[in-house]
Amino acid sequence: MIDLHLHTTATPHHATWTPDVLAATAVARGLTVIAATDHNTMVGVAPLIAAGRQHGVRVIPGVELDSAYGGKLWHTLVYGVDPEAPALVALCGAVFERNLADAARLRRELPAEGFRLEGLEELGRAPNVAEVATALARGNALPGRVAGDDDEAAGMRFLLQERPGSYQPLRVAEIIEVAHTLQGLVVLAHPGRSKGVYAIPADEADIAALVEAGLDGLEVYYPTHTPAQEQFYRTLAAKYGLLVSGGSDSHHPSQDLAALDPALVTLLEGDGLAGRSTCP
Repeated sequence: MIDLHLHTTATPHHATWTPDVLAATAVARGLTVIAATDHNTMVGVAPLIAAGRQHGVRVIPGVELDSAYGGKLWHTLVYGVDPEAPALVALCGAVFERNLADAARLRRELPAEGFRLEGLEELGRAPNVAEVATALARGNALPGRVAGDDDEAAGMRFLLQERPGSYQPLRVAEIIEVAHTLQGLVVLAHPGRSKGVYAIPADEADIAALVEAGLDGLEVYYPTHTPAQEQFYRTLAAKYGLLVSGGSDSHHPSQDLAALDPALVTLLEGDGLAGRSTCP
């Protein structure tokens, strides 16, 4: 059984799995293959591989990157790459560098346009874009706010829709270019997840555009995907010749691991990840 979407304490701020506990839990759960996919960093890959060797579970090196394509925000998974490859380390660093640069620019521009930013001083550090967006929504009655939006989602929605270019994360095409140079595979994470402005379920036009950019696979199996969504993305994977992946996206011991039948996941077969289970 496998789980190809897991986070360790290397994921900044919001994951609590230690490598040792995660590897031991995976074995107890009956898993034989897992993947390290921390957000925007690969520093947790080597510790999880070491823990996997100790406990007897194969670990695939990976990373989950914040990204955008076609005016939408996506999470992009990269698998089977050297976690110390300079090009990939630079790509991970660019996520944070661009975010902080965009946030600093917004802190200058928004007040000059008459917007109030509420609560940033309380942070005691340079804010990121999401934190500026939250401050924007707290301090202003924003047009286009959707019922049910929290402040962060409302602010981000405004920035993305009303101020194009306010936030300029990595483009999926950039990630694909670097990953393919390093012989890695690129998978669109949780394409059916619905989480406000941060996750709008991908339709066929989105998938077709990403395939044109070089996408290798879809994370078909995900905890919040409905059976209808699984079938939809399986069908698209077959239509566009994409690999199929899946995982739990577990960040904490309170979130159960997936236990997927390897027969469902083509990411591990053929031109997939066979043999790419250790650091080079």
